Amino acid sequence: MRIRYPLFLLFFLTLSSMFARQTVDISFHHDSKFLFIGDERGNDAGTLDFILRADFRLKKFAKSYLTVGPSYEYADLVGGTFTRYSLGIGYVQEKVFLKNLSFGVYPNYGLISRQHVKTGSFGINIELFYKISKRFSLSYVHQTLERTDFIALYDSTTKFIGSGFIGVKFAL
Repeated sequence: MRIRYPLFLLFFLTLSSMFARQTVDISFHHDSKFLFIGDERGNDAGTLDFILRADFRLKKFAKSYLTVGPSYEYADLVGGTFTRYSLGIGYVQEKVFLKNLSFGVYPNYGLISRQHVKTGSFGINIELFYKISKRFSLSYVHQTLERTDFIALYDSTTKFIGSGFIGVKFAL
């Protein structure tokens, strides 16, 4: 077994124990373009590309809060499997325009792995989520990601790529 999986699990469990008394949000999002349309590089509609993220609430304010947490992205692309592990912080503003509508900004730094090439990358996720119940929300995430794998593998000049993800969020 590769060393990074046990280390990631250990890191996640450490964070979990540190913030055990705080609310933890677990979210799952799928890239909407890959889900419904595909892309010009040969990835058909239904191509798997998802983000799994855990957000631990650090500090609560009157109508906002700060978070920290890991995320994992996986995409089964034609040019090879894409994975990204990252750690980020976030700021969430609650009750934006509507009682159940919230807006969050999550800058992060992660490690991209693709075709045996590993590169670091910055990213930012902007999330809009609507609370359906106390523990369940529907969510849209716009991700802007530094695609250092493009530069390393394809000598590309494309540095940042934006993607839209739809998904759900559960408060534990």
